[in-house]
Amino acid sequence: MSHSSKLRVLQIVDGFRMGGAENKLWELIERLDKNRFESFVANVGPTGPLEERFKGLGVPMFQAQRRYRFDIMPVIKLRRIMRQHRIDIVQSTLFWADVVAALAGKWAKVPVILSWETVTHEGNPYHGKVQRLLGYQMAARRMDKIVAVSHEIKQSLMRNRGLPAERIEVIHYGVDLTKFAPQPPDLEFRRSLGVSDGEIAIGIVARLEPVKGHTVFVEAYHELAKAHPNTRVLFVGDGSERERLQTQVKSLGLEDRIRFLGIRRDVTRILNALDIFVLPSVAGEGLPNVILEAMACAKPVVATMVGGTPEAVRDGENGLLAPAKDAHALKEKLAVLVDDPEKIRAMGQRSREIAEDEFSLEMQISRFESLYESLYAQKTGH
Repeated sequence: MSHSSKLRVLQIVDGFRMGGAENKLWELIERLDKNRFESFVANVGPTGPLEERFKGLGVPMFQAQRRYRFDIMPVIKLRRIMRQHRIDIVQSTLFWADVVAALAGKWAKVPVILSWETVTHEGNPYHGKVQRLLGYQMAARRMDKIVAVSHEIKQSLMRNRGLPAERIEVIHYGVDLTKFAPQPPDLEFRRSLGVSDGEIAIGIVARLEPVKGHTVFVEAYHELAKAHPNTRVLFVGDGSERERLQTQVKSLGLEDRIRFLGIRRDVTRILNALDIFVLPSVAGEGLPNVILEAMACAKPVVATMVGGTPEAVRDGENGLLAPAKDAHALKEKLAVLVDDPEKIRAMGQRSREIAEDEFSLEMQISRFESLYESLYAQKTGH
């Protein structure tokens, strides 16, 4: 690194939407060792609610959006940025960022090019489109390493994209164990959420979108509620399914049992107010960050066997797993916990232990830092 003692890392992202991958990228940039790494950000996708948060990082930011479908300008602009700022490492997050990062990075002769794979492509027709498959294969050939957030994503990349195992490094997401930590019960706050004393609070924190499986959960809870009137459900989040879900809840006579809280800024407090955390996703999960957050708050997790979820939720140990889209199986898993307060406590405690041992944010950041330095040394001999 003749220009500086720090490695210069350009993060290329496909938009500033309010997604898990974008949030984790922000967290990575914020936590990288500033004495060893200098970060830059380039957005090749739409603007969005996270843009201001990224600006708050105080790192140089660039815009390189395409004006039409096959626009070469983003690649030209990115190459210029890479040359001008003597970038050592390019990392891309999300599909379109992968494509333009690979092209511009090779053209600019950047030593190291990485892709951060955050979602599994199993059963996703959008990712199955021919032009996307060809685009990804072209990009992957130019990547030095693909970082997968779960072993399931690694398997998916090998199966569906034909990538060799040695090109893929698994770095699990990590959670901030200080921010997300168990707190003493706050009965007053629970009451403000509509949970009475002595009731069991079950919650989902997720976008109200079809992929998250809320409708399946409502079916499951309709069965559960008949035998367990001492339960209350909280939905945190918003999305295109809200109206449909509210109609479903009303039609099943559950409007006094399921509460829609919308988008909240006090998620840590809400997670701590829950007794059981649920994520009934039907597909497409890499490693849901919210599951790790619930685990860090010492909550047992009932979830579906999709993506990397089983890598964090060990069935019978810190939670219970059900097949995706199976309302009856989900109900049965929930009933196991609702019927046994001691199991709720024990599994919750185990959740925290697993989060501390395997999914800390410090561990995730450290692994990225080591990967950057080892790949750069390998490619340049420095």
